[in-house]
Amino acid sequence: MNIVLYGDSNTYGYSPDGKRYENRFSNILKNKYKNYNIYEEGLVGRTTIYNDPRENRKAIDNIKETLDKYDNIDLFIIMLGTNDYKINNASNLDQVKSSMDKLLNVIIESNIIKKLLIISPIALSKDIAKLDDNFNYNSYLLSLNSYKAYEQLAKKYNALFFDAKEIAYPGIDGEHLNIEGHLAIANKLIEIIDGLK
Repeated sequence: MNIVLYGDSNTYGYSPDGKRYENRFSNILKNKYKNYNIYEEGLVGRTTIYNDPRENRKAIDNIKETLDKYDNIDLFIIMLGTNDYKINNASNLDQVKSSMDKLLNVIIESNIIKKLLIISPIALSKDIAKLDDNFNYNSYLLSLNSYKAYEQLAKKYNALFFDAKEIAYPGIDGEHLNIEGHLAIANKLIEIIDGLK
């Protein structure tokens, strides 16, 4: 089975102390499914369609290049959106949904994916504006409510879905998964993958 994990810093495994978790959920899956091909496509700062001061962070610009690396993908797992909540990016749920919809449309049209799993990202901390000035209180509200948009898109694209904020939480920086969160997401993914066998 070929499984691609696509997302931002939380898929990459970035930890609140600035390092990279060894026990990130992708590595937990790799250790569990040694006979599967599990590919990590997490990038710090990645957005759906929005610009970032760093290069190559806009998924819509390079998703085809990523997909072209694979002949077929049995399960494409996307957890993306946290960086869309930044002050200069999406300002309401309609924009959150529209942005992800544009990206998902490109992914589906590639015709190499057998099954899509959309994960709504974890919620930001309520005081995220004090922790990171790229975000404000509206960012926090978007992170609380974006699951509604992602769930609707999952229905549109006949995709699997779960809401990460129901099982995982940010660490001390208010935006990146703590180690317990990585384990919780890994366990949920194991449950889903085992159900696809």
